[in-house]
Amino acid sequence: MKKIIVLFLVLLFSASLASAAFTNLGYIDVQKVFKDYKETSKAQKELSKEEEAFKKAFEDSQDKLKKAEKDGKSKAEIEKLTKELEKDLEPKRTTLMQLNQQLTGKLQLEILAAVKKVAKKVGVDLVLDKQVVITGGMDLSDMTVNELNK
Repeated sequence: MKKIIVLFLVLLFSASLASAAFTNLGYIDVQKVFKDYKETSKAQKELSKEEEAFKKAFEDSQDKLKKAEKDGKSKAEIEKLTKELEKDLEPKRTTLMQLNQQLTGKLQLEILAAVKKVAKKVGVDLVLDKQVVITGGMDLSDMTVNELNK
């Protein structure tokens, strides 16, 4: 509880310093911007395809294990099969994680560029995430989404 209070006070102090140092403060609702950016849904569809492929491969491996157990394979044979199946799944899992990071990183860079462009257009010196702004500032979320979806 003390950590939360200290964090709140630090955020409050930082916000007051920021507003004192920068006359023009803006903020965006990052979650809203991600959700409303049309490229996010495209990225999610692409990622979902890979997730489905991984899920099918995982389910197939589970079926093989169940069959081996049902066929009365020894514990050692089942452990060996488990290791083989995990080894087969690892590249697919890695590919899925890399794709997620790549798509997320691309979206973040595009959003950052749009935020900078909007901030410059409206003369805002500092843009924060909405979650750290207690009072004041200009909401740039909709303008950022409009810039992204041009």
